[in-house]
Parts: sequence; C-alpha cells; structure tokens
Amino acid sequence: MKPGTVNKVKGSEFYGDFVGHDKVTNIIIFQDKEREFVVTHNADIKPVSYFTGRETELKDLRQRIEEGSKSVLVSGMGGIGKTHICRKLFEEYLNKHASGENIPFCHIGYIEYNNDMGSSLQNCLKFKEQDKPEQNQEAAWKELEYLAADGRLLLFVDNVNVTMKEDEGLKRLKNIPGAVVLTSRRTSFSKEFKTYKIGFLDIKQCKDIYEKIRYEDSGIKVSEEEIPDLEYIIEKLAARHTITIEFLAHLAQTKHWTVKKLRDELEEKGFWLEYRDEEDELINIQKSYEILYDLSKLTEAEKNILEAFSIFPYIPLAAEICNQWLLADAGASEGDDILIGLYRKGWLQFDMEQEGYSLHPVFAKFIYDKWRPVAEVHHGLIKACQKCLEIPESGSVMEHQKFIPFAENIIEKIVLKDKLKQTEFMTQLAYFLQYIAEYEKAMSLYKKVLDIYMNELELNYLYVASIYNNLAGIYMEQGKYKSAEEFFEKSLQINKSILGENHEDVAISYNSLAGVYKALGKYEKAEELLKKGISICENILDESHPILATAYNILSQVYMEMEEYKKAEKLCKRCLRIRENISGYSSLDIAISYNNLAGIYYRQGELKKAEKIYIKSLQIRESVFGEKHIKTAIVYHNLAEIYMDLEEYDKAKKMLYKSLRIRKRTFGEKHPDIANSYYCLARAYEKEKEDITALNYYFKAYRICVLLLGFNHFHTQDVYTNMRLLWYKSMVRGSFNDWLEKKMKE
Repeated sequence: MKPGTVNKVKGSEFYGDFVGHDKVTNIIIFQDKEREFVVTHNADIKPVSYFTGRETELKDLRQRIEEGSKSVLVSGMGGIGKTHICRKLFEEYLNKHASGENIPFCHIGYIEYNNDMGSSLQNCLKFKEQDKPEQNQEAAWKELEYLAADGRLLLFVDNVNVTMKEDEGLKRLKNIPGAVVLTSRRTSFSKEFKTYKIGFLDIKQCKDIYEKIRYEDSGIKVSEEEIPDLEYIIEKLAARHTITIEFLAHLAQTKHWTVKKLRDELEEKGFWLEYRDEEDELINIQKSYEILYDLSKLTEAEKNILEAFSIFPYIPLAAEICNQWLLADAGASEGDDILIGLYRKGWLQFDMEQEGYSLHPVFAKFIYDKWRPVAEVHHGLIKACQKCLEIPESGSVMEHQKFIPFAENIIEKIVLKDKLKQTEFMTQLAYFLQYIAEYEKAMSLYKKVLDIYMNELELNYLYVASIYNNLAGIYMEQGKYKSAEEFFEKSLQINKSILGENHEDVAISYNSLAGVYKALGKYEKAEELLKKGISICENILDESHPILATAYNILSQVYMEMEEYKKAEKLCKRCLRIRENISGYSSLDIAISYNNLAGIYYRQGELKKAEKIYIKSLQIRESVFGEKHIKTAIVYHNLAEIYMDLEEYDKAKKMLYKSLRIRKRTFGEKHPDIANSYYCLARAYEKEKEDITALNYYFKAYRICVLLLGFNHFHTQDVYTNMRLLWYKSMVRGSFNDWLEKKMKE
C-alpha cells in the first residue's frame, strides 16, 4: 500500500451524503423495540453434527435454567463436550423461538470468554456505542443488567479459564438475575454458581460416537467380537475423553483399520491418556497426542495448513475459501485433496451444513503451542485474507464481514517481522471496518498503526497523514466535527509541507476539510477550500478524475445549503457523469450522487422527482449494505422528509423509525443525526396533533443540540423555537421554562 493513498480507494467519501435539512437524552442502553432475541453477535452457534450421548445432561440443565436457577457452572476437562452441550441448548431455544413456541426467555446470548468478563462482554454483546470509547465496557454491563432485570435472559459464557478472585467481572456476573450457564475446567467458583459437573460419557455412548464417525453415519455397528477391544480402547487408552474418541474414530476410518488393528497400533505406540480424578485434568494429553498423531509424519504441506487453522477462530471456513487462502502456501493444488485428507485423518472437522472446515480448540492449542506459526510461511494466507477485505466493486459488502474474525486472529497471533506489511494489513482491516460503520474497532486499529509508525518504523509522514485523514473521517461520521477538523488539518499540513501545493493529496485534504466546514455551517470557508482543491485538480488531473468528482459533490452540497440551487444541480450532475463513466451504475459513489441530486430537487420543492431518485439510491445501498446499515439509513431519513412534505405521515414515521434504529445502533444517543431524527419525528407528530409526543421528541433533539452544538447554534435555536411554539399552542399547564429546566435535569 502506497503511503498517502489509503483514503483514495473506492467509497472513501465517508461523509459525502446529503442527510436532511435539519442538523441537530443520553440513554445508555437500547430501547426495547431495538433488541432482537439473540442479544450477542454470535448467532450462528451450532454443536457438531454428530452430537450424541448427552441427553441426561441436556434435560437436567434445561430443567435448572427453566426453573429460574440463577446460574449454573458446567465443569469438567477440555474436550469432553461442555461447549457442545451449551451450543445444543442455544440452538434448541433459537429454533423454538423461530417456530413461535412458548419459551421462558425473552433474550438469549452466547459469550466466548477471552481473558476477562468485561472485555468478553464488550466484544460479544450488542450494546449502544458510547460517545467516549472508555465508557463502552460499562455500557455493555448496563445493557446486560437491563436484559436480565426481569429474569428472562439466558446467557451462555463459554470457556471461563480463571477463578472468581482473578476476574472482578465474574464477581459482577454473579449478581446478574436470569439464567447464566458457564463452561469451565474449574470445579467451583462461589456459592452463587450451582455446580453441575459434566462427567465422561459412558462406554455405550462413546461406542455410539465411534460408530457414527467410523462408519460415516451409515448405521453399521462394531461386530460382537470387536466390542471388547473397542471398550478397552475407550476405557483404558482414551479414558473416555470425548474428543479423543472422535479422533480415534477418524483415524480408523481413514486407515480402514479394524478395532483390533486400532488397539494394536495404539498399544505399540504407547498411547495412553491418564487424568487426575480430583481435578478432572489429563496429565499426559500432549505427549499422548504426539504419539497418536506423529507430527514428523505430516508432510510440509499438511503442517502448513494445520498451522493456519491453529490461528483461526473456531468457526467453519468454507472449503472454497480454504483452497484460496491455504493451498498456495502449502504448495498444493485442489486436486491433491489435502483438506479432505486432513479431515479423514481426524485433524480437521467438517461442517456439512456450512460446507466448511475447522480445527477443534484442543488441537488448535496443541498445534499453535508446538509450532508457533510464523508469517514467513503464511504470506499467501495473509495476502488472500487481506484481499477479502477489499471493498467489492459490486455486490454486497456485508458478505465479506465473515472474514473479520479471521483477520483479527491473524493480526493477533502472527506478528509480522516486516512491520510495514503488518501496518498495511491492519490498515486494510481498519478501512473495511470503517466502511461498514464499525467505527470504534477501526479507530482502535488506526491508532495502533500510528503507534507502530511512531515507535518502531522510520517515520513516513505521508502515510501518517493518510491515517490522520481516515481517523478524521470516522470523527466526521460520529458527528465529532472539532476532532475531525483537527485531524484533517494535520493531514493537510503534512501533505503541503512535503508535496507542495499542487498535488492531488493536497486537493483531497482541502476537500476533506471543506466537508467539516460544510457540516458546521461555515459555507463560505468550505467554498474557498473546495475551489482551491478544484483548481489543483483541474491543473494536474484528468477532467474525469474521481478526486475532482468528490470536490464537485461537496461543493454542490455547499451551494445547496446556501440556496444556490442551479449551481448545486450543475455540479452534482457533473459529479454524477464522472462517476457513471468510472464506476458503473451499481457503485456506492453513484448512490451518493443520486442521493445528493435528489436532495437538491427536494429543496426546490420537486418532491416526486426527488422521491424517484432517492429510491434509485436506496436500491443500490440495500444491495450493497443491506437494510440495517448506516449508509442505508441516510436514504430512509431523506425519503421520510419527502413523505412529510407530501403529508403522508405514517409513511414518514415508518422511514424515520427505521433510520433512527440504525443510527442509534451505530452512533449511540449523542450524535447530530440522532437529533435530526428526533426533530423530524416531532414535526410528524405535531402535524398529527399528537402534541405531547411531539414535545418529547423536540426536547430529545434539543438536548443533543445543546450538548454538541451549543445553545446559540442556529440548529439548536430552530429546535428551541419550534418546541416553545408548540408548548404554548398546545396549552400545556405551567411555565415553559420550568418544564424545560426540569427536563434538562432528568
């Protein structure tokens, strides 16, 4: 990635849309109507396809949690089925909810524990992002406490590997009402957690698992004469350790071994698992696995692929993607069937429903600790994953979201010796996260990149300027205009000092900074900067260059705000022509131009013409981002403005609520666009003579405006005036000033 070009990839115009004509409390958690049944990001939680033998545990745990048991500790060693029991219950309640069955829970969630409860909750739970990032963890806790308040929350927390004393978050968790199911190798936490010990499967259940895997679910059974040998393997050699029995079955299936042959091979190699009864801990598992799976007999290609899987999260990765990501580093081709081979040997698991491969965490840890994968032998993987994070030219960008956990794990678990390549990968992921409105994650990565540049690399000021530019873009989206101005200004000064005045990066900086001033209502200043940027572009670039199109786009919005509509329309159409010639009709940039052109027609009262163009913009956005993305919400809001003026208030409110839900999920409560949504809802309810509801929405908008813009800002004054007039018109008793003061203190 070339320094100075981070912000020039497709779709970089993060702040490029017209978002209504009114820019304008502070609730920590979601409103009830915004919550879904699954309250965590982990909705696709499934047990293995051959889950068996835990009917008693499932029944007991189901009864405990449905009786309102406050919390349950599921204890036992790794690899005996704790996770899959919880996954089975999670899937069961999910299916019952989907089919409309009556269940005792309003919400369920699945948390993957990682280091501490607070950060695990922040990573997995859906909650309102706060204005200050340091408040997000507390916001997650507040959301959880609210969800659990009526005792109708079921929360699974998987793989808790510390004691109560070691994690203050676990102490806080014990006070949460509702059913909380932990999985852990620890045998006890505190009296608040009722211990439910998961033991080993009995011999018959282990035999069922063996037969199901060994004979590929065909219904074939082990012969009578082989049963004693199988029971000996299960009881004496594998210690009834579930995951080990699964892998032994895979081994026998791959090698076409009889049970007798499997026993002979294991005994000849000295394979034998042993555990301490009082601690449920296997004491020689790694040594035994090394005997069973002789790593020296793996080919270099197989070793390379297993290393890669040891880095991945425990999520099935589609076979097609596995081929694209892994085969080049392994020096293999699809015809070698190396993934199928590793599955048949028992190393990899294959999810039939998702048609994807994964490596069980027990083996992932074993492989990772043994080999400590290095970047030098996984360049193809890193490059391919990075490519999957590129913004697609067409189609839905949301299809690529599934690669984010893989990218995050690669960054975390493989430290590239080449710090420059590491920062490129981190920047690529940060940009993708920014594009899909995961702003806090993106900002965190950008700041880490800056830290590496400042402390570990020879300082490349142009690259730093590009990161400043992208950070400023996030602040713009969050409505933090002063911070955006500061970082755009930093980027501009670096670019001017190194590149001189006549350079495209300087033009980009002028465009970006002008966008801030446009948002702040400083239109003359914005116009001045844009004309500078356009002058540079016209001198050094082709007349159809995308940077020039961006400048035309922002300047058209400035003229629209200045009510110079003919100028605005001319520039917007010029921008649209450039983008149509470069990008094709399905690009997001085209959608932005459609949206802004519609805004110009709307301002001139050409409502039907504006509606038609807004719908064209909406169709593109829904196909690229889906219906629940912030970039789609912009058009929902703008269509609502149309319906307001057409006096179709039900349509308007429907669009406003759709937009508001998305905006609040993305920005939290403290954002100008949230105030804008409240203000428009207030207008709609006022038109329908629902004065009390309208007053409440006016106040919500007013409080945000005062907080972000100050009392004297013209948007704040606009809201204040409308609220005050409605108060007196509605003949509410008492003093308006007293009412307002009381509301501000709430």
